[in-house]
Formats: sequence, structure tokens, C-alpha cells
Amino acid sequence: MSQMNTKTPFALLLPLIFLAGCEEDRIATLCDTQPELCVGLHTDSWCANERNAVVRGRDLQARMPGDASLHQLMTGLDSYHKCLEPVLGIEYSKRKERKNDKVEAMINAREELARLEQQTRESDYPHLQLWHWHHKGDLAARMRFLNQADRPAMQQPELQRALAQLLARRDPQAAEQALHRALGLYPAGAAIDTGIFADLISLYLADGRHADAWLWSRVMAAQDPEQNIDWQRLQSYAAMSPEQQADLQRQADDILLRLREGRYLR
Repeated sequence: MSQMNTKTPFALLLPLIFLAGCEEDRIATLCDTQPELCVGLHTDSWCANERNAVVRGRDLQARMPGDASLHQLMTGLDSYHKCLEPVLGIEYSKRKERKNDKVEAMINAREELARLEQQTRESDYPHLQLWHWHHKGDLAARMRFLNQADRPAMQQPELQRALAQLLARRDPQAAEQALHRALGLYPAGAAIDTGIFADLISLYLADGRHADAWLWSRVMAAQDPEQNIDWQRLQSYAAMSPEQQADLQRQADDILLRLREGRYLR
């Protein structure tokens, strides 16, 4: 029995180790054949995943130039910069050139990101408009994002949720509609962002719709059992009879079934 316990975790790790090795080999090949993809990056194992994401982003932008690949590259550069940032507070007693290598890489990433931000300031790509609003506080980008709410490019769950968050204070009804649209955009079997449920619950509680908040709390709890929901507090708000709770639970079960089958709002 003990032999099985020691071998099983290692066996489960083998696919992950293999995939990690393949990814490192692919990145190394890209750096060898297209050194411009890896210029300005550090070379040791620190922040390897973030560094590799930058290489992949540069590669994608070279092969498929456009706003979507620019957004992926900017996301990679931002994560890479944040991962390297603690280096500034680390003092090496030996081989201080390693520190210089990573600090230089961090500065390069910051400069490249600043250049791409300037390049994409007027983009009509929704993800880039959100980038400029969230990272730069660009009110014009925020307004452009809101103005294209009905465009086909906006029909993605994460964009509909972002739209709802911007609308929540000034137009709660429109925010609610956007959150329901977000849920309706998930295909069958997809992993759903439970933050959408949390946003719906917040809207309902703010509007005094406690029964709706209870209903969507049941949906969220079924999707993510680790959610810490104060059922006693919700019950005191809603003041529902057992029959009402049973009816709402049936509605929650129906919502969950439609979400799993990718036919919510259809």
C-alpha cells in the first residue's frame, strides 16, 4: 500500500513535467531561430513562465499582427514586469551581474509596454480599451468601450461582465442584462466565471431583491462549493417559507442545467 502512495503522485506529475519540458524546448528553439523574439529578456529560471509568455506574445504578433496579439503581448509584458519587480529589493552577495541582468530585463519590459500602450491608445479593440481604462485611467477609452456595447466584438463573457461593472452604478438594469448575456455566451461544458454570479447577487442585494440574491447564491454555491456564503444572513433578508425556498431551488437547478448544456437564455 505504501508503495502505491509514493508512486502515484509522481506518476500524476509526469505529464506536467513532460509538458513543461516541451514548452522550454519550444521557447529555446524560438530564441535560437528568431533571436529578436527573446532580445532584452533575462536568461535564468527566475520568472520563466512570464518570460516565456512574452516570447509567445512576440511570436504571435510577428505571425499574426493585430490588436488581439498586441493585447496578448501587453498582458505578457505586464506580468513579466510585475514578476521581476521584487528583484529591485534583493541584494546579491555574489554574482551581482545576475541582478543587473534581471533589472535590465525589467526596464526593457517597461519600455516596450509603454511603447505598445502609446501605439494602441486609439484602438477600437474592446480588450485594449479596457486595458487603457484599467491601467491608465483613460476616460476616452472607457467611453469608447461603453459606446460599442452592442457590437459583435463585445459578445464575449468577460467583456459583458466588464461592461456590467461599468454600468452597475448608473444603470443597474442594463448591468443585470449584460451579466445574463455573459452567461448566455458560454458553450456547453465551459468553465464559468463565478464572479458573474457574485456581481448579480450584489446587484440584487443593492436593489432589495433578496429572493433573487438567494436564488443566485444557490447557483454560485453549486458551481463553486468553496464559496463562503452566509446563508443565515440571506435567509433573514429574504424571510422565505420552506415552500418558497423549494421553488427557488428548483429554479436554481434549472439554471444550472441550462448553463451546463450551453443553452442559458436560448
